Amino acid sequence: MTSIHDVPPREVVGRDTTLRFSMQHQAAAFAALEVLEGRDVDRVYCDYHDDFVVRHKTAAACKYHFFQVKTKNKKNHQWTLGEVFALRKGKQKSDKDSLLAIKKSFAGKLLIHSLTFRDACHQVTLLTNVNFTDEVENAVKELQAGKPSANAMCFLIDKLGEIFEVDIGKDEAVEIVKKLSLLSNVTYIGEEQTEFAVAAREAIHRYSEIDLEHHEASEIAAGLVSLVKHKSIASLCELAADKLDGAVSIGLDDLLAILSISPEAYRALVAGGDDKALKTASFIQRKLKVCGATDEMIEFASQQKVQWDIWLRTARHTYAEFDLTFLLQRVDELRAVWLKHGGELAYLHEQIEAVCTEPRVMKFSTLSKEVIAGGVIAAWVRRECA
Repeated sequence: MTSIHDVPPREVVGRDTTLRFSMQHQAAAFAALEVLEGRDVDRVYCDYHDDFVVRHKTAAACKYHFFQVKTKNKKNHQWTLGEVFALRKGKQKSDKDSLLAIKKSFAGKLLIHSLTFRDACHQVTLLTNVNFTDEVENAVKELQAGKPSANAMCFLIDKLGEIFEVDIGKDEAVEIVKKLSLLSNVTYIGEEQTEFAVAAREAIHRYSEIDLEHHEASEIAAGLVSLVKHKSIASLCELAADKLDGAVSIGLDDLLAILSISPEAYRALVAGGDDKALKTASFIQRKLKVCGATDEMIEFASQQKVQWDIWLRTARHTYAEFDLTFLLQRVDELRAVWLKHGGELAYLHEQIEAVCTEPRVMKFSTLSKEVIAGGVIAAWVRRECA
């Protein structure tokens, strides 16, 4: 009897396409993690204008970094000048079809963004899991330096206006092509998500200092890729302009959801001046969840941790250092006893009730039970997140 594996399938284009999109989604998901750093990268658009687009937002303006992802199953493949630019090594033809081929090339589809968005275009990048020939690498370096010498690159600049059917001078053409860059041998995209999960774990730690367990990293990696896929296929029909960002891009709130961090708790910590708010929020969320806390209790604990930090800063100017040293020691003892009893919040509440009746604690007239609870959380964070 004939097995299904004995007969070659009629075509495998669908499988190749699925793999290509999976790798594209991994690349976009990895780029989105930079949002966690809390600097100028605040949003990543998925399959919108290009494979993905990174937004750099400052007080002055928004600039966009466009990425196109090209992959090959053959690991030793090197993209050639013809594949990247549709240009020849020798004499280049300038007929209509040849110029159209350049326009439709990998580089051409990226450079159109530089032309369209002008100053709002920060950079355009061709990202791949393999490599480029030395000829391509050298050509792009020439373009970035604004001093092309190779015939193909001189042709590209001279004919840029004709290629894209716009009226531009040579100096402007040079500035447009300067924005082209290459990102080769990207190892965090592949058929399996194993390498992506490892790279994502390292990136999350680098941007936020959150140290995930391997199984957590795998779950988060899968969630990130799934999120990118969802954003990539969102319907744009009759979608209002103010809804577009939420539909097609990934922002901080999306990442907080993937990391199971309460946005309210995170923002409370940021407002309280916690310079490691993501790490703190993640720690509080994960640890208190194990203790059986609800989302409301976790948000409350985060807010009280902030209140404790604020109270302590003021208290250092109000109370004697000796008294404060005792208080900090007493709060840390509360933490140790509470965790020794399994971290049950009801037990912590009972202990705080008792501590508040102690004479050396009662002298701090501005110190409430809630703030002491925040102090216990702060001591926990300090001990385990240092």
